[in-house]
Amino acid sequence: MIGTFLGAHLLVTASRTLGYRLHVGGLPAYLSALAYDVGANALSAEWLFRGAVFSLLWRRGTFWPAALLTTALSLVRYLLDPFLPHAAEARAGAVFYLGLVGLIACALRAWSGSLLPGYLAALAFFAAYRMLAP
Repeated sequence: MIGTFLGAHLLVTASRTLGYRLHVGGLPAYLSALAYDVGANALSAEWLFRGAVFSLLWRRGTFWPAALLTTALSLVRYLLDPFLPHAAEARAGAVFYLGLVGLIACALRAWSGSLLPGYLAALAFFAAYRMLAP
């Protein structure tokens, strides 16, 4: 639910303020990008950052320092991604939205004890993100 809300917010904000348009680019391209998110992008982020790093830091300390450090590390991973658009507004949006997705995924991990809710939230967000075209 929260991933869907953040994705919808991204679509409205990017289209209304920055002039981005909704564009799937053909169903095969869209499904290919979603397959990447399902099998690699969101999956690896959840397993590595929330499953390993956050869990370790949370066991050794408290929630907020663990969540903030884990989210910062995942942001570095996304900002180094060569496929992320290089426009300043795209990078600022990535920090904002992926930061929220990361913190929410940590909270969902802490609340549920599972990686699945955060993974599903990330997938919902990326499904919306893949609909944007500059």
